[in-house]
Amino acid sequence: MPQTRDVARAVMEEADAVARGLNVRLDFTVEQRLNGAQRVGQHKTSMLQDVESGRPLEVEALVGAVVELADLLGVPVPHTRTVYACTRLLDRTLRGVK
Repeated sequence: MPQTRDVARAVMEEADAVARGLNVRLDFTVEQRLNGAQRVGQHKTSMLQDVESGRPLEVEALVGAVVELADLLGVPVPHTRTVYACTRLLDRTLRGVK
């Protein structure tokens, strides 16, 4: 789906900017990672598996850590921050937390 690919690209580019801020160079470009994910085809991500099995989502480890590092580095991550907020809301809703 083009819209979700655009969001995924934006989030990956932001994560790449955070990595560069930490002097970490990733071996694959964002486009290579997107193409690799597309080649995998239909599969269930770990967070979807968590939703389906009623487990808490891994939101802090997978998204929250990027936001936290971005804040420490002063790197803007608006797309990641939006995904983080939505995912936290989903997790809280699924667990019945107010």
